[in-house]
Parts: sequence; structure tokens; C-alpha cells
Amino acid sequence: MEVTAKPGDWDLPYAVTATMEARDGKYVVTRLVVEEVEGGPTVQRGELAKISVEPFIRAAASETVLERAGTSPDASKQLASGALNSFVERVRTKGLTDDDLPTLAELYRWIRLQEGKPTAMLTAELNLSTATVKRWLARAVDAGHLAQAERTK
Repeated sequence: MEVTAKPGDWDLPYAVTATMEARDGKYVVTRLVVEEVEGGPTVQRGELAKISVEPFIRAAASETVLERAGTSPDASKQLASGALNSFVERVRTKGLTDDDLPTLAELYRWIRLQEGKPTAMLTAELNLSTATVKRWLARAVDAGHLAQAERTK
């Protein structure tokens, strides 16, 4: 998968294209192309060191999760902005329900593609115990929203 950033995206002064592939359940950058643009600075060693691959990995993870869910780009912006925050807040105050299993599975995938430790991150973000998150993830597997293979290291 490729993710391209224009100058100004993520505070970059260059046009940057990152090529990624999934390895061991998360994305890694296998190629990074940095190009000078008209009117922009020349490519300098010090500036190259400042380029973080994290925004590219997050963009690729988001696109992958949304493609799996069959979500349109416009819907993805709405999901990212408000629905996710309301999901986290609701779960923190009222706990998880069976209706939350699809969202929990998508969050798990998204975090795993980026960070590699989704159970720990969900535990912290949702303010739940590790045992509770694992139990609900197992329910998501049983309900067909998440494959058991996705939960293995």
C-alpha cells in the first residue's frame, strides 16, 4: 500500500510517498520517497531525519480498516471525528454491549496495524480491565466480527 503526502501535510516541506506492507499484523514502511517541490526547500539530511513514518502508518491503517468495513471516505471522516469519541465515552460510562462488537473489532484491527498492542491500548482507552477487554474480544470472534487469527501474535 502507498500513502502520499503533499507539502504541508503533517508539517512536511516535501512531497513524500511511503510504501508499506503488513508484517506480523502491523504495517512497516518498506520504501520512502522524498521529493523537492517547486518553490520548496531542497532535500536536506537534517530535514529527512525529521520525517516521521507514523502519520503514513496511521493513514494506511485507517484506509485498510475502512475498506474492510465497506465505509466510504466521507463516512470515515464522520466516524473518526465524532462516533469514535462517543463510543469511547459511552463504553467508559456504561460498559460494552453486544451492539459494540463490530466497533470494538474495527478498533482492535486499527490499533494492531499501527501499534501492535491493541488489547493493552483498548484496556487503557476504554478504562476497562484486561480480562474484560479479552472477554469482549473473544465475544467479537464468536460473533464473526473478528477472526481468531487476527488476535494471535
